[in-house]
Amino acid sequence: MKRLSLKSFTFLLLSPFWAQSQVINIESKRFLNDTNGLVGRIDLQLNINQNVQQVLQSGINVHAQYRKNRSRLLLISDLAFIKAGQQDFVNAGYQHIRYNYKLLSKITWEAFVQGQYNRVLLLESRYAAGTGPRLRVIKVNKFRLYGAALYMYEIQKRLPEPFQQYHHRASTYLSLSWNFHSAELIGTVFYQPNLSHFEDYRMAGDVALEISFTTKLMFKSALNFLYDTRQPMGVPPLTYLFRNGLSYKF
Repeated sequence: MKRLSLKSFTFLLLSPFWAQSQVINIESKRFLNDTNGLVGRIDLQLNINQNVQQVLQSGINVHAQYRKNRSRLLLISDLAFIKAGQQDFVNAGYQHIRYNYKLLSKITWEAFVQGQYNRVLLLESRYAAGTGPRLRVIKVNKFRLYGAALYMYEIQKRLPEPFQQYHHRASTYLSLSWNFHSAELIGTVFYQPNLSHFEDYRMAGDVALEISFTTKLMFKSALNFLYDTRQPMGVPPLTYLFRNGLSYKF
C-alpha cells in the first residue's frame, strides 16, 4: 500500500470522526425537549480528495424523536466510511430504536433494539435487544445524574470467526451533566458484563469538557474509550479517541 501523503493525512485529521466504540452512547443522542411532537435532523456528508491516492469520506446520520405525554420514541441511524487508497480507516454503522415510558417522576422504563457493525474493529455484526429501568438519581440546580440497569440479549459475529455468539448481558450506565461557572462537564460510563461469564465484559465511556474563556472563545476536550476483554486477535482490548481544540465565535 502506498504511504499517505501529507495532504491526505491532514484531511483525515481535520475530518469529523464518528465514535468507533462498539458500545453506543445513546445518552448523548437524546433530545431534551419537554413538549409533545416530532423533532429530528438529518446529516449527509460526501468528500473526495484525489492526490497521490484517493481519500473517500462519506456519512449519513438520521436522528429523530417523537414524544407524546409519558412516551418517548427515539430513532437513530448512523453510517460512516473513510477510506484512503485500499485501507479503511472508518467503516462502521448502527441503527437504534428506543422506547421510554415515564412511570414516576424519577423512574422511566426503557426498551430498545439495535444493529451495528465495525469492520475496522473486526465486528461483522451485532444485534441486541434489551429492557429495564432508568432512574433519575440527582437533579439539583445545574447538576444531573442518571443511572440505568438493563437486561440485554445480543447476537454477534466477529471476523475472522465463522460462527455467531449468543450472550445474555447486563447493560448498566451512569450519565451526568454539570454546568459550573463558565464550564460544562458531560459524561456517560457503561458496564456490560456477560451474565454467564463475568470475566467477559465491556466498559466504555464518553466524557466531554467545555470551558468558555470569553463569550467568543471556548476550549473543548473529549475522550471516547472502550475496554473489551474479548476482542478478536489483533485488536487491542483498549481503544480510545482523545480530542482537544479551541472554538471561536464571531
